[in-house]
Amino acid sequence: MEYKIVIMKNGIKFLMLLIGILVFQNAGAQNKANEVSELVNQILKAREAGNSLLQKYLWTSRTEVLKSKEILNIMIEKNQYDAQGKLIQKILNEQDARMPKAFLIREIAENEKENMEKFLYGLRDFLKKYSLKETEQIRRFIEAASWQVVEATHEFVFSGRNVEEEGDELIWTIDDIYYSTSKIEVSTTFLGDEVHFTATFNRLKDGLNYMAYGEAHIPSKNITLQVQNYDYLME
Repeated sequence: MEYKIVIMKNGIKFLMLLIGILVFQNAGAQNKANEVSELVNQILKAREAGNSLLQKYLWTSRTEVLKSKEILNIMIEKNQYDAQGKLIQKILNEQDARMPKAFLIREIAENEKENMEKFLYGLRDFLKKYSLKETEQIRRFIEAASWQVVEATHEFVFSGRNVEEEGDELIWTIDDIYYSTSKIEVSTTFLGDEVHFTATFNRLKDGLNYMAYGEAHIPSKNITLQVQNYDYLME
């Protein structure tokens, strides 16, 4: 009889311990969910403020295409939003302005040049996905990513895989004061080609956060696409 009582007591203790572990795990999961929700809200708030400011600015962008470190093309554009919120881009450099298409790939056969132009334009649009503009994109990425706080630089560093494409990797750095993007690093594939993309961002005093410099390298083609944005002026 005493033996049965001991077994029952041990069973009750084990059950209580198990319940305690489950409660602790649920509390931990809830705390993580709250942290993710707060981070997403802060990031979205900063994004909304920045997007609103951007529509009041006029800025210049410079795009360079290099093959084996030789410059094939330089394109300079003025950028601004119209009253309907549509981005208007005007090509400034005369050489490209005379051509039917923006990218002029010198010393390349016409058919190869056209394919290259399509590839580069497509790549530029493709990489925009990694800016994570949508709320659910940000939430999904942060929930799945590993992350840490770097106190020395006041930044959150998020690292995740399979973000937009199978097998890709994104490292996203956000400052922990203004919750604006500091840097992104992407390893992915585009039309079967491996692509490595890095971008650094600046923040103006009024809160505008923009990509100052971006570089995409396609090893299989030995092509590098560089984009700089600068001279941000309030209209």
